[in-house]
Amino acid sequence: MKEYYIIDPQTYDDQFWWKKDDIEFWKSILIANDITILELAAGTGRLGIPLVREGAQYTGLELSTEYVKYGNLKFPSPGPIIAGDMRDFNFSKKYDFIFIGFNSFLHLLSEKDVIKCFDSIKKHMHSKTRLYIDIFIPDDSFLRRSPSSNLTVMEFFDSKNHYTSTIKEKLTYDRLNKIASVSWQYMDDKNTCYRQFDFQMKVYYPDTMNRLFVDNGFYIYGLWGSYNKSSLKETSSLQIYELGI
Repeated sequence: MKEYYIIDPQTYDDQFWWKKDDIEFWKSILIANDITILELAAGTGRLGIPLVREGAQYTGLELSTEYVKYGNLKFPSPGPIIAGDMRDFNFSKKYDFIFIGFNSFLHLLSEKDVIKCFDSIKKHMHSKTRLYIDIFIPDDSFLRRSPSSNLTVMEFFDSKNHYTSTIKEKLTYDRLNKIASVSWQYMDDKNTCYRQFDFQMKVYYPDTMNRLFVDNGFYIYGLWGSYNKSSLKETSSLQIYELGI
């Protein structure tokens, strides 16, 4: 896995300005006295910042060195985000809580990558550690779109270019390997494409996640279908796992 985002971190923050619905969820779970927290795929610190403001003993791991540098500027010195790959890391300590938020787990495109990630995570868990993973539940209407369709998925104010940008998305889905290939076109205020970002996501259904956890020695303590901790059901849009070893 190479550095994942080719989007500069300021633009990343700009385009995900709206993603705030999970912050109180994570605070309700992770904030406690003398609890150590490790976030994998920490990005620019979107979730780490509110946790640190609540007094959390927080460490973040992020693949992109550019995002690490940018994100750490937001924290009191020294910044808590460290450059590294969630498939292979070793901090020589164990944490009370470890979590992977906002679909970042989907960057692991093969079962081999998942197993490597889980092996690294388990080295940092003690008997009472809880691991949390938050990903969406695949939506067939999302995956069955025509590859030629160009769907508007987001608008945001681009603070570098000083105009409202629109992201249009094309998607193709490999059903055999369960990988969605996504192309984002960034359109300026004149409807001209000024940037393109192509990426892939692995599609994980709940039955696959359950198998992966069991096969890799995890016990499922909790499973929710939303950030209000409702039970997982057919109409749920999320699958959020609480795991132990």
